[in-house]
Amino acid sequence: MPHLIWAPSALLDVQRAYRFLAVKNADAASQAVKAIRAGVKIIARHPEIGRPAEDLEPEYREWPIGFGDSGYVVLYRHDGELVTVLALRHQKEVSF
Repeated sequence: MPHLIWAPSALLDVQRAYRFLAVKNADAASQAVKAIRAGVKIIARHPEIGRPAEDLEPEYREWPIGFGDSGYVVLYRHDGELVTVLALRHQKEVSF
């Protein structure tokens, strides 16, 4: 299994998502973070699973993570034995 690392900016994205949801529902915010972590674990085990990211080199990929009526999209880079989570966005956000 490839080694997984989180870019500091991606960790900030997760914190931002948590804070946004926690204002209205702390339980939902915690569940969202759990869903994000579970989705990233799938990427770590199967890094080729994501779709190639538009307008980027082939090693950059996107993986949707469902949550509620929508979810999140993770941008990551798969380079041999290393998977780097680069960013996280809500599916309703325009782009990375």
